Amino acid sequence: MKFKKLLSVILVLAMSVMLLAGCGTKDKGKEDDTNNTTPEPTATEAPVEDTNVDEALQESDRSAYPGTPEANAITVNIASEPPEMFSVTMTDTTSFSVLRHIVENLVMLDKDDRVVPGVAETWTQSDDGLVYTFKLREGMKWSNGEPVTANDFVFAWKSLLTPEFASDYAYFAYIFKNGEAFNKGEVGAEELGFKALSDYELEVTLEHPAPYFLSTLAFGVFAPVNEKAYNEFGTAYGTDADKMVYNGPFKMTSWEHESKIVLEKNPDFYNASEIALDKITMVMINDSNAALNSFKAGEVDVIGVTGDQAMMMKGENYPVITYDDGSSWYLEFNLAEPALANKNLRKAITYAIDSPSFTANIVKNNSKPATGFTPPAMNGLEKKFTEEVGELIPAFDPEQAKELYATALQELGVDKVELTMISGDSDVAVQYAAYVQEQLKVNLGLEIEVEIMTFKSRLERMSNKDFSIVYAGWGPDYNDPMTFLDMFETGGGNNHSSYSSEAYDELLDKVRAELDPAVRMGYLYELEKLLCEDLPIAPIYWRSRDYIVSGKIAGGVIRTAFQDMNYRYVKLAQ
Repeated sequence: MKFKKLLSVILVLAMSVMLLAGCGTKDKGKEDDTNNTTPEPTATEAPVEDTNVDEALQESDRSAYPGTPEANAITVNIASEPPEMFSVTMTDTTSFSVLRHIVENLVMLDKDDRVVPGVAETWTQSDDGLVYTFKLREGMKWSNGEPVTANDFVFAWKSLLTPEFASDYAYFAYIFKNGEAFNKGEVGAEELGFKALSDYELEVTLEHPAPYFLSTLAFGVFAPVNEKAYNEFGTAYGTDADKMVYNGPFKMTSWEHESKIVLEKNPDFYNASEIALDKITMVMINDSNAALNSFKAGEVDVIGVTGDQAMMMKGENYPVITYDDGSSWYLEFNLAEPALANKNLRKAITYAIDSPSFTANIVKNNSKPATGFTPPAMNGLEKKFTEEVGELIPAFDPEQAKELYATALQELGVDKVELTMISGDSDVAVQYAAYVQEQLKVNLGLEIEVEIMTFKSRLERMSNKDFSIVYAGWGPDYNDPMTFLDMFETGGGNNHSSYSSEAYDELLDKVRAELDPAVRMGYLYELEKLLCEDLPIAPIYWRSRDYIVSGKIAGGVIRTAFQDMNYRYVKLAQ
């Protein structure tokens, strides 16, 4: 989702979990987890569930940390620099989280992740589920004075599919009729399944019925783009606050790179009367201790916390809010490298990492060791997808890992393999990378190098497939297992592993064409099983995250699997 998101994020996001970090995350954040060896919280220190955030904030005593002093404003930590703010080419959760506050999509999600009107006031759907007609609000304006019209969506979605933009998320728009054919140069733009019937009426025709279609429209890559503004700024669009335009509840008025972003209320937003805040400052503190110190000093109102920090705050009787962010964290292998093309080596590495110990002793929250790729937040047919598909890989099996490693070395005809893992530069990311490095050394005798770099550099290395192994995370863009499983389609923009399977691609095609929900879900089970057999990724854990909120905020904070950070409707304490 996802999240939804690349929830293409890598380790440094770990820190943002603490806030989060794609989008289909997406990138999306930090790592939080606990394990059954962690003592059960007492009644006074139990984590607050995400579904009762407003009630918890109103009832809890947070006077010890009253928050920032500026009136009608909050400061939140997003941990890392957004690599870019051009929705067509964005892939990370941090960027999508910022975008959510400054650009309004056709539809948006409410606090319960239900689809609600955005730019589109109403819509209708044909009986066969293929054609949607959206009636847009009249009177909405971009910050350059241009009206928000159906043409802004046509321009954005056509750009998403245009090969020259090289969007990693182009495949997302294959849901539109002839989307893939246009992307491959087989048809012209006039045959695309979306068109402006008028300035305020947009018709969309799908390639196939999709029960999750409306929820995908809330995702950042489907945001509108004003063509006049894009033509004015060209390739610089979205690189600075004054090089893009806004139609959402806030406008970006300042972007101090690697430091902070300032958002100020947009008086022209159609729903401005419901926006209580005048300003949101988003700071980029990627050191967990520095973030906590800033919170306690009254410089930040919302931060993510590590497992150790959460326990410390509970010890002060300060409420810690926990939520399942719907993301899956894993090692992603570059199968273009000869050694990693060997499936037994990939399996050996996967089985050699003690995920239960990792979640219990390093992450220390409600995160769960992964026994598959798609996480528990995703719906299945009647229950959660993970319940229906079952456990597909062991959370830890060092003996089998050793046997697989010996077989892999024999098949490769070598005595050892040399591999490098790229990682984020936050303190949490470095800690997690060190854990993986030690696990492989102890349990396999495999010594890998770790290369530390900034978040933006990691994303570039992933997109360019310039890595051997990367510690990565993916969050949901919408609530369906496809938001995870279509990542690994041959040639897919977010398939950084170069995994290619004819059987896998055929199953994806069947999912997209199938109308019977039970049959469709059966194909999704098969996809998950095939992925966990081939293992182009090594699932480690399914993340939950902890965060704390200052006494200044009375409610309106939204942190879910499908909205990693949403502060649009925050209300302040009186």
